Amino acid sequence: MISVLVADDHGIVREGLRRLLESETDIQVCGEAGDGREVLEQVEKDHPEVVVLDITMPRLGGLETLERLRAKHPDVKVILLSVHGDPPFIQSAISLGADGYVLKNGRAGEVLTAIRAVTKGGSYFSPAVAREIVEQLRQPKKPGDEPFSLLSSREREVLHLIAEGLSAKEIAVDLKISTKTVEAHRTSLMRKLGVRKATELVRYALRHGLIEP
Repeated sequence: MISVLVADDHGIVREGLRRLLESETDIQVCGEAGDGREVLEQVEKDHPEVVVLDITMPRLGGLETLERLRAKHPDVKVILLSVHGDPPFIQSAISLGADGYVLKNGRAGEVLTAIRAVTKGGSYFSPAVAREIVEQLRQPKKPGDEPFSLLSSREREVLHLIAEGLSAKEIAVDLKISTKTVEAHRTSLMRKLGVRKATELVRYALRHGLIEP
């Protein structure tokens, strides 16, 4: 049996995925998570073989979660599930070591195909994502063309929380760091992303699908 952890911040989506996966004789769902931090906790507890991970989640986004999973649990297979097929997401997913990338507007069976592919040592990318990867290889972008890829894991986490409306003090408490450190990350974010106001950071996060409107 292939043990799978399902992570999505929408309960209906998780329920649908659970029913789909548990209808198969070779797959069992060992747990669910509604945000990135829950994913990390569940992986420690349940040791799944595969994590089906939504990119857009509260508290800790999918890309940040992927990066931490790769550092601490390199053997766990990670399939990103997203509505976003934009280059910044795909570039980041590949660079961070995603084993698969499935678009939510694809066929339901794609998730099953992806799970079986990655457990056999392969990978799976939705056709539209695969086409984008090929296009990137044909016309590689110069480093720095997409500033999101230049952000550190902590900077992406701070950006996520800023976009969710938390103050510097609230972010400091949430991440267990000082307010000055949060402000330093915010300054670095604004410099790297080429914005001048905190409100522009929120717009950037919305535009890149890091949070939902």
